[in-house]
Amino acid sequence: MRLFSSKAVILGVGVGLVGCSGPDSAGGSGPGVGGSTYGASGGAATGGSSLVGNTGGSSSVVATGGAATGGNGIGGSRATGGSNAATGGALANTGGNGATTGGSPATGGKSGGGAAATGGTAPTTGGSSDGGVAASGGATATGGNTGGGVSATGGKSGGGASATGGSSANAGGAAGGSISSSSTETTPGNGCTPPSAYGNLFISLSGHTQAETDAKITAGWSQLFNPSGSNTIYYNGPGADESYVEDIGNGDVRSEGMSYGMMIAVQLDKHTEFDRLWTWVKNHMAQGTGQICWQNHTDGSKMSGGGAPDGEEYFATALIFASKRWGNTGKYNYANEAQWILNSLRTTYFNSSAHIVQFVAGSGNTDGSYILPAFYQTWACFDTANASYWNSAITAGRTFFHNAIDANGVIGDQSSFTGQTTKAAGPDTIRCVANIMMDHNYFNVDAWQSQTYAPLYGPYVTSHPQNSTAATSANGLLGFGLPEATGKPFVDKVWSLAIPTGTWRYYDGCWYMMSLLHMSGAFKLWY
Repeated sequence: MRLFSSKAVILGVGVGLVGCSGPDSAGGSGPGVGGSTYGASGGAATGGSSLVGNTGGSSSVVATGGAATGGNGIGGSRATGGSNAATGGALANTGGNGATTGGSPATGGKSGGGAAATGGTAPTTGGSSDGGVAASGGATATGGNTGGGVSATGGKSGGGASATGGSSANAGGAAGGSISSSSTETTPGNGCTPPSAYGNLFISLSGHTQAETDAKITAGWSQLFNPSGSNTIYYNGPGADESYVEDIGNGDVRSEGMSYGMMIAVQLDKHTEFDRLWTWVKNHMAQGTGQICWQNHTDGSKMSGGGAPDGEEYFATALIFASKRWGNTGKYNYANEAQWILNSLRTTYFNSSAHIVQFVAGSGNTDGSYILPAFYQTWACFDTANASYWNSAITAGRTFFHNAIDANGVIGDQSSFTGQTTKAAGPDTIRCVANIMMDHNYFNVDAWQSQTYAPLYGPYVTSHPQNSTAATSANGLLGFGLPEATGKPFVDKVWSLAIPTGTWRYYDGCWYMMSLLHMSGAFKLWY
């Protein structure tokens, strides 16, 4: 869902995308993605509106107003607060069992490496940070992973995927302190068996090391999720045990951003931050076990009563991952929390006959950027009572994308359930490429994704530059679906991005982090 702001810029020649703050929904006012502009370098203009037509690559954009501060891109946030940087030294990863090695050979395929081992508890030293994260030098390191799989017959050895370890002042930490994967290729999952190895595009296509990749992820987390830093998006309060992710450009808190924050936290084993974000949602956004309010003031008061399924899809999936990663005996029973959101999604947001998520409850149409087949696979394996429903959603979602693209591979912001565009491409469209490519990377069951979509959309966005950090970040996942020669430039562009700062760093920052996690193999399907 989108709420248009008075910001607009022209994107290349063919796609103009706009930001948020004014109703733009079927059936009422709707949330925007980060109050963002899909922008040209140098920042979005303020004070105007944008109308975008993107059928066959044509567009018309009207933008008025002055230059935005804080740079370009989608989203943004007000900088105050600081970091959960702990004081206590480097991550200690002592004790525990060693990494497993090897993997069973696969006929005609790739070896996925060994299963993750669970390490022991390292001694904890140092005090807690402002965000409640224990100081480095302590934290349980989960996992340690393999040093390579047995070479497959007729294929390649995929290496072992590195597991992400315990919470620390750094972003993650597994056996040996690794965050990203050392594997050069993903060994796809199959149904309720998740991938056994996760490919790191920064190693395989860009020639960087695992250590360099880890350092980049750590730097991003330390800046963007530092409640004492000047360029954070993560703030503490108003309660003592809660925190929020702010869309600073629009001065509000959105379910989208909160769910992104939780997903990033669970992937990096940031248990404390995860719980603080979910506490904020429970205290200020949750409305019983129904829809979660999509927009709040930073003091927690509601700005809109309705929900937005894009946020709730990420909430449900992040909570499932938390349940599998951390168990259900702490502050929250994550499994129970995930289930009520899935129930709400299935009964309120999904069209029961099409098995497609709606733009808003009762809208009768959809937004392609809300369709997440890889997540639905996780749901089918978790919510077994409704597995057949979610399996139908997987099939329907993949088929939708086949029908929704135009001649350039662009997907409109709103469509019918069968893929006919009802609203031209806008700020949501950048998420579609990430949704499609993550599904390809994790499961590789739909040849259309890499053989038709990626070769079509990749050249289009190359010739029609999308100069926001969020768009560049999402496009980086094309590296999973394109040959090395054409995929490498997308990966290199992400590597060269600076950590977002300024007014629009909220949405840019969220997608910068999620892109790094996906492309480095650090974004894992915990189910």
